[in-house]
Amino acid sequence: MQEVSAAIDETMGEPVIVTPVRSGGVNFPTIPEPERSISTLAAFMAKPETVLMGENKIRTGGHSLSPLISTNVPMFSFDHKSLPWPLKQGYRIKLCRTGEIFEATDVKSDSVARIEVKVVQLGRSAE
Repeated sequence: MQEVSAAIDETMGEPVIVTPVRSGGVNFPTIPEPERSISTLAAFMAKPETVLMGENKIRTGGHSLSPLISTNVPMFSFDHKSLPWPLKQGYRIKLCRTGEIFEATDVKSDSVARIEVKVVQLGRSAE
């Protein structure tokens, strides 16, 4: 599986900068630690997803329908060996190609060779 993971990075991988964060205290935002940032490769994807919009119902011919919204869920996939420390929720990931900055919201291992990280976009780099 390590060869498969390497092939994923070779074909789909692109440069990213991962920045760890530390706690800003209770009810305060996290504080990035740029001195601990690393450059590595990750595969970036935006998986399509359909979201059911809860209580907003549309009445059509006596039936109530909740509107469906199509969206994309951005995520990164890293090789287990590409990071010197465990990736955690709140860490920042900068996609070098576009300058977009993301925050990790859900970090899961595939239990074989890769780490899947769901993210939210924070914005573009000010650099």
